[in-house]
Amino acid sequence: VGHNNGMLTVTDMDTIERSNLNRQFLFRNEDVTKLKSDTACKAVKVMNPDINMTSHQNRVGPETEKIYTDSFFANIHGVANALDNVDARSYMDRRCVYYKLPLLESGTLGTKGNVQVVLPHITESYSSSQDPPEKTIPMCTLKNFPNAIEHTIQWAR
Repeated sequence: VGHNNGMLTVTDMDTIERSNLNRQFLFRNEDVTKLKSDTACKAVKVMNPDINMTSHQNRVGPETEKIYTDSFFANIHGVANALDNVDARSYMDRRCVYYKLPLLESGTLGTKGNVQVVLPHITESYSSSQDPPEKTIPMCTLKNFPNAIEHTIQWAR
């Protein structure tokens, strides 16, 4: 990946927050407020100066299909996700199945981690299954990333 004629494309529209530092090993204190994709590419280049990488600052989804076109997908050999929401994960899963590209899906929710290898038409896809609903709200979500009305109610208790 990323050697000779290969290219690694990294896209993320977010900036680095202090809360990212304990779980995203490419970022350091001095990177807070910088773009994640640019910073990740620079950090990897330090580890491997010969890698060919490009960074984008785009969300993945229907709104960027003019950027990530049929031609883009025809020129890649696989996808590795580290997305922070189910909609984006499902979208990329559908794209990989459509283009018959292997997908390494990974993510976290609270203290839970998930990794799944998707080989279209061979293994189950990400969208084929669903985690059971959480019985409780993870404390780290309540303290650092409340994003639903239930989180506010639980925090008030």
